[in-house]
Amino acid sequence: MTHAHRQHGFTLIELLIALACVALLASLAWPSYQSLILRSQRAQARASLLQAAHWFERAASANGSYPSAADVPASVLQVEGQRYKMTVASSTQSYTLSATPQGTQAADSCGVLTVNHLGVRSVQGASQTAAQCWSR
Repeated sequence: MTHAHRQHGFTLIELLIALACVALLASLAWPSYQSLILRSQRAQARASLLQAAHWFERAASANGSYPSAADVPASVLQVEGQRYKMTVASSTQSYTLSATPQGTQAADSCGVLTVNHLGVRSVQGASQTAAQCWSR
C-alpha cells in the first residue's frame, strides 16, 4: 500500500508574498518611527534649554547679573543624546540660549531652537512656527 506523501511547509510563492507584506508594512512604519525619534530628541533639547535658562536665572538672582558665556560651566550646556549642540550668548543684562541640530537631527523641520532672558521661545530656519516646535 502506497500512501501519498504530502509535504508540509510553505511554497516559494507563499514565502515571497509574506516577505512582500512585511516589506510593505515596514515601509509604512519607518517614516513614522523616524519622525517620532526627531520629536523625542527635540523634546530633550527643549528641556535642556529650559534647564539652562533656569540656571541663568538662579545665577542672576544670586549675583545681580547674568554670567558671561565664558563663566558658564560645560555641564549647563549639555544636551543628552548628542543630537543638538547648545550655545549661549550673554551679557550682564541678557542671554540667548540656542540648540542647533546636528547630524541626522538636521532633518528636523524645527531648525534651531532658542530661548532668551525674557522667556521668549523661538526657532530659526524652521518650516514650522515656534508654537508648533515648542509645544510638541
